Amino acid sequence: MKDNKLLYIIAGANGSGKSTLAEVLLKEKNLEFLNADEIAKEIAPDAINSVPISAGKIYFQRLDEYFRNNKSFAVESTLSGNNIVRIINKARKQNYKIILVYSFLQNCTTCIERVKRRVKNGGHNVPEEDIIRRYYKSVVKFWDKYRLIVDEWTIFYNGYDYAPVIVSFGGKDNFDIINKEMQHNFESILKLAKEEINDR
Repeated sequence: MKDNKLLYIIAGANGSGKSTLAEVLLKEKNLEFLNADEIAKEIAPDAINSVPISAGKIYFQRLDEYFRNNKSFAVESTLSGNNIVRIINKARKQNYKIILVYSFLQNCTTCIERVKRRVKNGGHNVPEEDIIRRYYKSVVKFWDKYRLIVDEWTIFYNGYDYAPVIVSFGGKDNFDIINKEMQHNFESILKLAKEEINDR
């Protein structure tokens, strides 16, 4: 049955709190988390930026293993690349239920600050220009493309210290708004993102 096999996609721009959100969801759902950064930590804990190719190979080996064994799992994505499309297509062919969880912050400056804080704590760095570019691409791709090709989606605002806040959830174009103020903020960011992308 479709509901027995779950693929969770934890999505958002760099620094938007995807890993924090994943921790909460994974504990609740008891799912394994497939994350290239975590794999890099396993290989080279003190130099995770030095092993992207090795981490990538292991990532796709584990991905194939999960699909081969019809295992439920979660992945992380900024939605700015094409790998997630291939994962979604494969999951759909294998009759997985696909659930997209999107995390956003008020602006890309906050994302940049969070990435800097992560680097100070030993995490991986992302160039500022990449963070800015992905911030805008991510929100547009989520709303205009990815929420329409998954089974369910939820938006979280992840700018508070205490916990992520549910903003809205649904399936494709049919959705419920939980927090009107935050939904309005998200739509304002979406509008700005489209303008930024068009101006580039």
